[in-house]
Amino acid sequence: MSLPHALLGLLHYRPATGYQLKKAFKDSIYFFWNATLPQIYRTLGQMEKKGWLAAVIEPQEGKPSRKVYRLTDKGLKEFRRWLKEPLEVPQPRNPMMLKIFFGNQMEKDQLAMHLQKMSAYHTHLLKKYEKEVKPIIRQYASTTGAFNDARYWGFTLEFGQMYAKMVTEWSDKLLRALQREKAPSKNDPHEKAREYNGRRTRI
Repeated sequence: MSLPHALLGLLHYRPATGYQLKKAFKDSIYFFWNATLPQIYRTLGQMEKKGWLAAVIEPQEGKPSRKVYRLTDKGLKEFRRWLKEPLEVPQPRNPMMLKIFFGNQMEKDQLAMHLQKMSAYHTHLLKKYEKEVKPIIRQYASTTGAFNDARYWGFTLEFGQMYAKMVTEWSDKLLRALQREKAPSKNDPHEKAREYNGRRTRI
C-alpha cells in the first residue's frame, strides 16, 4: 500500500484539507498505516500535479485560508486500478523478534524488560481500539454516509485487536517462562549447596 492510494481512498469519501486527512489517519487507519503531516502535504502536491486531485482555496473568517482537496475522475480511476493490483507480499521486519532471536546473549532481566514494554504497549492498544476506534468508526460512517464501508473498517479493526491480543498473550507467556528459569529448582545441586552452607552458618 502506498501513501498516495491511502489518501485517494480517504478523499473518496469526501473532500478534505491536509490537516483533516492527518486526523482521518489518526482516527481510522493509523494502526496499520500512518503518515506525518509533512509527508501528507508533500504527497498531496505530487498527486495534484498528476491530476489525481483538484484543490480550491477556501477563505475562513478570522483564520488563514485553507486548501481543500477533492478526488478527480482521474484520481478515482487510479484508486480503482490500485485496488485491483495483485497484493504485494510484505517484507517482515520486526526488531523485537530479532532481539528475542538473540535473547540468550542478553541479560534475562533486560529481555524481560523488553517483553514487559511490548506487552504494556499492546495492552494499551487493545483498550484504545475498544474505547476510541469503535466509536470513531460509527461517527465517521455517520459523517460521510459510508455505512456500508464501515463494515470493512470494522474488519481491519478486528485484525488490529486480534494481533494486539496475540502479542500481549505471547509476551506474557514468555515472561512467565523467564520467571520459571530464574526460580531455583529443588533439584539444583548448586542451590542445595547454598542451603546447606546457610544452615551451617546459622549453627
